[in-house]
Amino acid sequence: MLGYIFYGLTCLVVILFANFSASKPNLAGEGAMAYGLLLVFFGLAFAISSLMLTLYVGGKNGFDWISIHSFNRNILVGLGWLCMAVVVFACGVFKWEWYSESYPQFLHGLAKINGQVWLPLFMLVPYLFLLNTDIRANVSPNVYKIPLMIGFLLVFTAGMGLLFGWLQSSAKQQTAILESHNEREIAIRNDHLQTIANHKTTDNILYLMSLTGRFHDEDIRAAAVAKVKEKPHWEDQLIELLENKHYYAEAYTFLDGNKVDNPEKFLEPLNRSILFTADEVHHLIKDADDLQEWHFEPFNIDRLLRAIDEQFLNKGMDFRPALLKLQEALQTTPPERFKNVRFKETLLVKDWLKRHK
Repeated sequence: MLGYIFYGLTCLVVILFANFSASKPNLAGEGAMAYGLLLVFFGLAFAISSLMLTLYVGGKNGFDWISIHSFNRNILVGLGWLCMAVVVFACGVFKWEWYSESYPQFLHGLAKINGQVWLPLFMLVPYLFLLNTDIRANVSPNVYKIPLMIGFLLVFTAGMGLLFGWLQSSAKQQTAILESHNEREIAIRNDHLQTIANHKTTDNILYLMSLTGRFHDEDIRAAAVAKVKEKPHWEDQLIELLENKHYYAEAYTFLDGNKVDNPEKFLEPLNRSILFTADEVHHLIKDADDLQEWHFEPFNIDRLLRAIDEQFLNKGMDFRPALLKLQEALQTTPPERFKNVRFKETLLVKDWLKRHK
């Protein structure tokens, strides 16, 4: 009895799907959304009902003739059901929406002749015999074997066409995404180079800082650094940034990897800038409305520590007291809801202090 319920449900879904896809839908605005949702509904309904029916037939040993090995038999039956479910859904989609650039043309032809209606018959007609062992015993095995094999070949071929089309469509999409990404990268690169070329010696050095970082493309970085060093008093301007409580972190970008001519001039301003950082970090944590582990990345503390190591260490300035202040600031007790937030800068400073006792 249960098997006939599944059989009836599957037949009902096929009939309703046939009626739904018989006339051309409204593919504009909300009509397109409703049509798409109903397509998915019928596709899922057919897949689920036909799966339950197939499992029931299998439980009645209806597929034992396919192979004596249960594993091979289950693979073939499962593949046949999957191909049938996917192809029937695809026929419903392709009848009124066709993607000619990706999928083989025969799939459109299959949809145009209502494959979603007659393809399931290659499953439903044989299943009618396989559901009942008494009926099955009184008919020639070819009555259910031949339709099932023909149906399997049809949906397997169509399924391979769908797979080919999907792979081709995915490849085209990935190619388009890659080309778009490359175009954006080229546009950004050209914009950076144009910004550097248009920069005048009288312009604020701040506007070049972000382009001088060690992680920029080498040609952009080299051009930006060269433009900075064209300025008559570029080191004094860098020091002015270091002494500015709003922009000192921008100077770290330059100092991280780009040598200055007179490092001793930078020692005091650099040390004071660390105290600026400590003071700001302390207040941001103490009065925080929001804290994340990346919250202090804009302070460029990692760049600061590399700059000290590479060109300001052992030049007559002990940076440890200031960095201890910064460590203390990073360990400020935050509001209760942020007590589990950990900043990566805390570990960076701790490691630096450990290495420079």
